[in-house]
Amino acid sequence: MITFGLSPAFATALILAFVRSVAWVVVCPPFSNVSIPVKVKIGFAGAVAFFAAGTLQHDVLPQSDAQVMIQVVVQAFVGVVLGFVVSLFVNTVVAAGSLIDLFSGLNLPQAMDPLSQQQTPLFGQFYNLVLTALLFTTGAAVVIVEGFVRSFQAVGTSFPSTTLGSLAQTVAGDVATFFAAAIEIAAPVIVILFCTEILLALLAKAVPQINVFVFGMPLQVAVALMVVSVALIALPGDVTNLVGKAITQLFGAI
Repeated sequence: MITFGLSPAFATALILAFVRSVAWVVVCPPFSNVSIPVKVKIGFAGAVAFFAAGTLQHDVLPQSDAQVMIQVVVQAFVGVVLGFVVSLFVNTVVAAGSLIDLFSGLNLPQAMDPLSQQQTPLFGQFYNLVLTALLFTTGAAVVIVEGFVRSFQAVGTSFPSTTLGSLAQTVAGDVATFFAAAIEIAAPVIVILFCTEILLALLAKAVPQINVFVFGMPLQVAVALMVVSVALIALPGDVTNLVGKAITQLFGAI
């Protein structure tokens, strides 16, 4: 009969690492998608925790029941913060797609996103699908997982107050960066759509007999589709840069 035993230190480290991994998977994309089964998420979190426990077991582990409960809360908090920061940067692409919908006039017909199970505009849903594909094809998902595993070396069971303050400042700064990056990604498309609206306004002023509202909306949609097809070329580089910046921000704080 085959027996498998764990040392008390490794077992404690495995539990704490599993709590952080589960909290991280629930928040961090692309693993937080509702379409992924819960069993798959738990299995993935357990696999990550198994490798991370080897690092965490060499840290100062809790000895009493009260210390264990406190560490469970701390590890869950750290996992949520790590996943939230990555989610801010990654979801910038989806926010850029929503901005394009706003200026192109396609924000009226809402569609159901199969990944988030929420109603999103058309370009927002399209950018979300492209983002999920790019996270795996460009290797960004591997970088995200590698950065999370490395976080156990930076923040183990010891969680000083200075680290808490640095994380709070990082999250506050990343929220501002989220809006700036979304506008930066969508800026080329928005500028061209804005120029199209100015052109339509000048045409309506020069030729009042033409009903601009009849062909104005189809023209804006056609221009948006053409410009987005060109702007997608730069999207893989944007996703890679955003993921790299998210990992850099996290390790700069912790």
